Amino acid sequence: MLLGYAKLHLFGYGVRDCDGEGLVVKSQQGNEGMMMRNGYKVLDTDAHQMEPPSIWARYIDDNFKDRAPGISDMGNGEQGMMCEGEPLAKQDGSYPMHSEEFLAASRKAMERFDRSRSQGFNPASRLEDMDEQGVDAQVIYPTVGGQLLGKPFHDTELLLACCQAYNDWSLEYCSADSKRLRMAAMLPVQAPDLAVEEVSRMVEKGAACFYLRPNPISGRNLYHEEYDPLWSAIEASGKPICIHDSGSPHLPSYGERMDTHTAGHIIAHPFEAMVAMMSLIWFGVIEQHPDLKIVHVEADAGWLPYWLQRQEQHFDFSGKAEHPLLKKRPTEYFKSNFLVAARGDEMTLPAAVDLIGEDYLTFNTDYPHPDGTWPQGMADLESQPISDVAKRKIFWDNAAPLFDLA
Repeated sequence: MLLGYAKLHLFGYGVRDCDGEGLVVKSQQGNEGMMMRNGYKVLDTDAHQMEPPSIWARYIDDNFKDRAPGISDMGNGEQGMMCEGEPLAKQDGSYPMHSEEFLAASRKAMERFDRSRSQGFNPASRLEDMDEQGVDAQVIYPTVGGQLLGKPFHDTELLLACCQAYNDWSLEYCSADSKRLRMAAMLPVQAPDLAVEEVSRMVEKGAACFYLRPNPISGRNLYHEEYDPLWSAIEASGKPICIHDSGSPHLPSYGERMDTHTAGHIIAHPFEAMVAMMSLIWFGVIEQHPDLKIVHVEADAGWLPYWLQRQEQHFDFSGKAEHPLLKKRPTEYFKSNFLVAARGDEMTLPAAVDLIGEDYLTFNTDYPHPDGTWPQGMADLESQPISDVAKRKIFWDNAAPLFDLA
């Protein structure tokens, strides 16, 4: 996502607050069958909620209502989403979102969603867009929630309450057609023990997967031992982890090395995904949790052949030196446990299919964010110079079983 949610909202491209009437509107397509697009079933593994600002206070535990995220003065003369007295997206230093040129480009890009925006991006408008483009199912992540998880959080109990508020609201939203709208649950990974609790709660409630940011938190990379109970809980659930970066976090990010948001965004999403994948493989997370499935979304896929090559070169050089839990070659771990989502327009996609194989890629558009590929992304993938079998696998077959759609 390029544009901060608060900016989207304030410039008229976010979500108006609704009174809740008509929140759950059953899809005309229903659960009886899939619609197909030019002979392909389509699963978009990266779509987003555009959360109404009021949902945090409406759905949060009563004990935290006075501290729920909400729009207020950020201290710089602008209104924005705040929690714990600070903006959700970092407002100073590098990787900013402030330039008028950038904001104007984002506003222009959001015009293609005017119809959905006018309906508050409600379930009915989303399903209408999906029906129109022949998209059978979406995996849906937060927007504000992604930025909220980019804060360290002083009170992790408040963070848990925020995650629970979002998760309950998003489940209600997705109940409009729970087979087509597959809900990704936020986890308060700033406190791994609380994240384990939320995994258990959301498994019972029917979440399709678990959304995590790749950034280090309090000096903990994803392979830190404190996360081991969390990986065990998610592995036992049989549901995948979906790793997804988000812009301008307070947490460490490769994007903060840059002085514009565009430059930071170019590097942050793919570099964070690459490091997350390497970390989970080389430090033994996958070896110790062989049934843990990982889906990387909104980071493109063109880097994948190079990144596996780079890891294989180091394995040939030093084997498992320094990494005693590395029992197999890196590419073996990748092929048994990972999928990487591609945009339809990636010129490197045929090379990735050729070098890595058609079984390890999936598809995403980033609907309805301004830097995403909706609605052109599906046609772009259809026109790629790869086989129809590869297109079918990328559009649907590879990821559908992970999200209980097979």
